[in-house]
Amino acid sequence: MKHFYLVMFALATLSLTNMTHTSAEDDRPKIETSKAFNKLKHLVGDWEGKLAKSTGEVVDLKLSYKLISNDSVILESSVEDGVEMLTTYKDRFGKLTATHYCALGNQPTFNLSTMTGTTLDFDFDPQCGLKEGKHKFVKDWKITHDLRNPGVLVTEYVLINEDETTETSKASLKRVGK
Repeated sequence: MKHFYLVMFALATLSLTNMTHTSAEDDRPKIETSKAFNKLKHLVGDWEGKLAKSTGEVVDLKLSYKLISNDSVILESSVEDGVEMLTTYKDRFGKLTATHYCALGNQPTFNLSTMTGTTLDFDFDPQCGLKEGKHKFVKDWKITHDLRNPGVLVTEYVLINEDETTETSKASLKRVGK
């Protein structure tokens, strides 16, 4: 009889847990996202490739994209030549923005400037406090992904140095594991 009550208690607890979980999911607000954010959602998953820098250096690059925060934020985890960084993509007032948590120890922010059928192009937002001629930071960011060839992703960025010279980097990545 003791085992019967334990089994019944376990089933009741499991049932309540499932009801609570379902109820919480039902209570979440439906978040409307921009066309650009929805385009970026196609990148969710893992990517690997080589990053070619204007300095002549070629390094490994791994990117991983996932949806978080009730599908209102896309988190990009990048590992460039063994160094991990994060970038978040989020709509702000209906427009896609990005914040890059860089290995340089700063966090440049970006606003989507143009979107085509294949490209999302971001411009640096000086509101973050970084200044050309004073700081070294990622200044421009571009992502190209063609749904006719969904297994290929191209990402490019421009790094500006304290002396205002620039370095460019471009990677071609392939989807892995899907």
